[in-house]
Amino acid sequence: MDDITKYTNSQLIEEVTGESPDKVRHWKRGITKVPESAIRLLKLYVEGDVSALLGKDWQGFYFRKNLLFVPEWRNGFTAHHIRSMFFRCQQVAALESEIRMLKRQLEERITEIKELEIRADFYKRQLILESRFGMML
Repeated sequence: MDDITKYTNSQLIEEVTGESPDKVRHWKRGITKVPESAIRLLKLYVEGDVSALLGKDWQGFYFRKNLLFVPEWRNGFTAHHIRSMFFRCQQVAALESEIRMLKRQLEERITEIKELEIRADFYKRQLILESRFGMML
């Protein structure tokens, strides 16, 4: 018998696993073996251990008071925070795309300005040259 079922309230086990009171009583007395899936679900619900249900990749992640805690972060995340992160990721991707487009347009404008400066310089030289020879009208 697993310690999680031994020290957890029978009503809570019934609520979390969806099993009948008789089956939970049999688990607590050791008459029948507790299924691994029920143990994992209880560990997630009671201890908040995410890796118990989702695997080793989730080691260090846990739930407490309706918050998901990440190993690298001190504060927990609510469901609203997690949803807003997906929106922010989309927003960042859109802004990065817009930045690339604006940089491309800026480079095009810089190229146009350089070409116009070359033309202006040419016409200035022509004007000076023509004024020296009296060709201006």
